[in-house]
Amino acid sequence: MSCETNVKLFEGLINHNRKGKINHIFQNKINAILLDLYRVNNDNYKQPSFFSTDKFNFYSWSASDHGPRNKGTNKDDLYEYILSLITKSSYEKKKIKDIKLLTFPKVFGFGFNPLSVYFCYNSKNFLVHTVFEVKNTFGDIHHYVLKNTDKKVITQQVLKKLFVSPFYNKKGYYNLYANHTDKKIITSVEYIMNNSTVFFASMNLKEIQFNNLNILKSICKLIVFPGKIWINIHLQAFLLWLKKARIYKIPKNETIKHSFGNHLPKNK
Repeated sequence: MSCETNVKLFEGLINHNRKGKINHIFQNKINAILLDLYRVNNDNYKQPSFFSTDKFNFYSWSASDHGPRNKGTNKDDLYEYILSLITKSSYEKKKIKDIKLLTFPKVFGFGFNPLSVYFCYNSKNFLVHTVFEVKNTFGDIHHYVLKNTDKKVITQQVLKKLFVSPFYNKKGYYNLYANHTDKKIITSVEYIMNNSTVFFASMNLKEIQFNNLNILKSICKLIVFPGKIWINIHLQAFLLWLKKARIYKIPKNETIKHSFGNHLPKNK
């Protein structure tokens, strides 16, 4: 039985394409969730019994895994944290009404979110900002804040600030894109070095009913399983190692935790 909820379920594909001297392509089926941070625990909305926030379940989500990642962080703290990043980009805090977070659910308490995206809306329900939250497997996190997306500047350029993979250094920049229209979400990350695209990743997601049956189906079909994303990251790293891809030294912990996007000429 389906129910009205302020957490939505999506299914789709993640595509990764490494380009250059060593090509490496892989694709994954995945489920993702879109949470309304302002209303996620509102008692006026029902959620499937197999989904919980801050509790063990088939699917679960914790605010403390995101943003400042402080122990005890709740969804209100996370909402305010993202607002603080937006106001640092010279956008008025009071103009933001809703913030919706696209991320991956924990499965039986286990999960890893290399990329989460915050969609920030104004009172007219226009998408005005997106924030890319990027994590690596070494414990660091960085927020890339894309500004003024309501002016059709969806794709924006950001300098690479976070060491993500041992197979790339911190040089170059990203072209970042994320959009949520109707019941579809598309994101893309294009990594450019020396004026050439060396890596491209995308997510193409479609909303499905958020109910217990679809949660069970995703587990039985192995679309999700505990630690799937973390395991697959290390599996692909092993395959790249077999291909003799160059490995860079892991730097010290990052001190810069957020940066801002610049408009690309094609969006003007």
